[in-house]
Amino acid sequence: MTRRPCRYHETDMPNATDFLRDLIRVRAMPGQEQELAERVRQEWRELGFDEAYTDEAGNALGLVRGRETGNAWLLLTHLDHVHEGDLSLWKHPPFEAVLEEGIVYGRGAVDIKGPLAAQTYALADLLARGERPRRDVWIAAVTEEEVGGAGAAYLVAHPPALIGAVIVGEPSNNQLMLGHRGVAHVHVTLHGTAHHASLRLPDNPLFALGELLRRVEHIDLPTHPVVGRSTLTPTQVVTDSGSENLTSNTATVTLDWRGSESEEQMRATLTELLAGLPASGEVAPMWTAKNTPGFATDPAHPLVAKVLPYTRRFHTESGLWSFATDGRYTHAASWPTVGWGPGDEKLAHTVREAIAVADLQAHAAALGELLVQEAP
Repeated sequence: MTRRPCRYHETDMPNATDFLRDLIRVRAMPGQEQELAERVRQEWRELGFDEAYTDEAGNALGLVRGRETGNAWLLLTHLDHVHEGDLSLWKHPPFEAVLEEGIVYGRGAVDIKGPLAAQTYALADLLARGERPRRDVWIAAVTEEEVGGAGAAYLVAHPPALIGAVIVGEPSNNQLMLGHRGVAHVHVTLHGTAHHASLRLPDNPLFALGELLRRVEHIDLPTHPVVGRSTLTPTQVVTDSGSENLTSNTATVTLDWRGSESEEQMRATLTELLAGLPASGEVAPMWTAKNTPGFATDPAHPLVAKVLPYTRRFHTESGLWSFATDGRYTHAASWPTVGWGPGDEKLAHTVREAIAVADLQAHAAALGELLVQEAP
């Protein structure tokens, strides 16, 4: 395909900050990403990308051709974001993209529209200077990352090219990330018999829930050599009691499980936790919305050696994410995968979500250097 000419001259080139602010103004909940995908494609076309289109899953895909043939780089982000929550808690309205003292505020600023803008302009800045990456670079902003990763699942099943390496752009404070633990949400129901609260009978399921929570608090979970120790955390409790003076028949607790165990190991642990309790629960199969594995890239992998020199200007060592990413899909597809993105991950999903313009610019510059110099 003939490359589309860039319509901008270097002197009037838009920048990553302008693009980011436009992206924040488009609300894009999971399953509602079409408008944002079109805005992303529009930017890629106007910047002179060689291809810019949407696949059958609604993923936005762009291509900048390289100087050499061979396996391509994949820069991976996503389109969707979490709900904005209570608007009164935001200092700045979540979709107005306020720019104040070098910081852009808004839902998605750091997770993940900021990294998407930085990846886009790493490539745009090369084209504006008349340069090309060493190898083809595909950039993908996929759908439904926040609810299990349907877009990434489609992407790895229908790759646009032979992918040699993946950089997941989730926020990492510009630190190289080697992976993260898997995530499962396990629902355990404690059973009892509803009765008047004044009777204080022992078959109140909340007593059994208390024992389960004690066991969860003290459980000894395994440690993975790369991604670290597993955690099991209760997050929500729901009962079927409709009155303050009525006990419930059931109490259901959600356990957030972050680890590297197999399904079989998780089921054995759950059986141990529930032993002797009037309880039921199960671990969902892997690769469902309730249970997906993590990924871990060996620190000695050649990809780490290629990327680390460019991330060392920000952090001397590699790190790990505490949350899950679509890197689990690319890693499972045997595409070598690391993480690297601008922004503070601790601001993701909060009403303080924001990203510094300087972080966007620094990431775009360093990523552009890597893509010019390195083959995956």
